[in-house]
Amino acid sequence: MTVQTLIDNAAKQVGTRYKLAKSLGVQPGVIYDWEAGRRICSPEDRARLAGFAKEDAVQELVRATLEKTEGTLRGEQLRQVLGKWLHQTGGAMHTVVLGLVSLSFGMTIFDVPRCILC
Repeated sequence: MTVQTLIDNAAKQVGTRYKLAKSLGVQPGVIYDWEAGRRICSPEDRARLAGFAKEDAVQELVRATLEKTEGTLRGEQLRQVLGKWLHQTGGAMHTVVLGLVSLSFGMTIFDVPRCILC
């Protein structure tokens, strides 16, 4: 999700960009600088924006951190570590969703194809 979209969605939730800035504890000019690209919105601030926008703050934090470190050794190591974590949590979510589907429709987990969640 772009910073602009996060700001738009977060501002809609709190009322105005001015209120958003005050909620984040930053000067209103910071919001405008993020939008104009004059200032980089940190991964932490992007996560906070996502929270105000009612988006997944953890996903935004991970996405922004990976973007920030792209092309570096640190970034590659993060991708490897986070890739394992995302794979594990994705697998866990897959199991939970399969369980819910099977309970809802009276099927066993084996009746629900794995690909429906891919």
